Amino acid sequence: MWLLPLLATLAATTPSAEAAGFQVKTMRAPLSAVEVERPLVLGKGWFEVSLGYDHKFANGAWTADGQALQWESAQWLYTTERLGIRYGITRSAEFYWDVPFHYMRLVNENLGTDTASFGIGEPKFGWKLELFNRAIPTTSMVLDLSYKMPTGQETAGTYVGGPNTVSTFPMSTGQADVAAFARGKQQFGPIAIEASLGYVHRFSGVSQFVVEVDEYQFSGRFKPGSEVRAELSPMLQLGPIAIHGDAVYRQWFAAAVGTTAGGFFVDEQLDVIQGSDGWSFDAGGGLVINASRGVDILASAMVPIRGEDLTFFPLESISPTRGPTLSTSVELRY
Repeated sequence: MWLLPLLATLAATTPSAEAAGFQVKTMRAPLSAVEVERPLVLGKGWFEVSLGYDHKFANGAWTADGQALQWESAQWLYTTERLGIRYGITRSAEFYWDVPFHYMRLVNENLGTDTASFGIGEPKFGWKLELFNRAIPTTSMVLDLSYKMPTGQETAGTYVGGPNTVSTFPMSTGQADVAAFARGKQQFGPIAIEASLGYVHRFSGVSQFVVEVDEYQFSGRFKPGSEVRAELSPMLQLGPIAIHGDAVYRQWFAAAVGTTAGGFFVDEQLDVIQGSDGWSFDAGGGLVINASRGVDILASAMVPIRGEDLTFFPLESISPTRGPTLSTSVELRY
């Protein structure tokens, strides 16, 4: 009987590691209230949902040698509605998933064209592993691995019957990508610099927008050029607002197309599309409002400085048009 008072005392004094409802979880990793001090992984126990919108309006393109070209009467609107999820699995690893939707509209007054489409794009999920971390000042180095799924709309009609037969736009390249990036962040007081370098490998896949005019076939095997990408983003924290600049360099290899014939080495049967390789450079900036540890508001703008001709229009992911992109999003985390 003498054990009962002792057990009651221990039960009353032992701390609990649980949290119910919207209470703070005790197992959750610490997260700074300002952007400049945060590492590149979310942290154990945090769950984040983001809603975003990208708006691109283009009235021009690029020539084969990278010179700016202004359209006379065509206007191209390309928007992306984004849903993103991040979850901190451990202190040094996180899982993320991005689902985009697109609205596209092409207007050409001279040709009497006004075509619009809306649908799901190409979802991507990935995993970040932090290889090195140091706090005060923050140093964070991560390995970012991702996979893009070709689930979007591929059918775009055919130009064989003229422009009026095209009533929709493709929203997927019809093939999968895998990407590996090394990312780093270094803080210097109120200043931080983020940089990344990575490689995107694009597999071949059967796409419905590949048209062989001689045989009037709509399906064909398509392999976009794989890509090397480098990004640099300096940041300055001013109270609850972080101002950042952005620079993105892309170098991609030539693409290839061919028939749907099989075999073990399918890509060897494809024909290289001459002039489909190239490079681009975009620059811009934006701000992050750290409303709280659980709420961030983001706004940014990117402007293309140099690009290539529209070999695969309207597939913006591999053949972007010339025009600024305005973006905004809200991040909610618990």
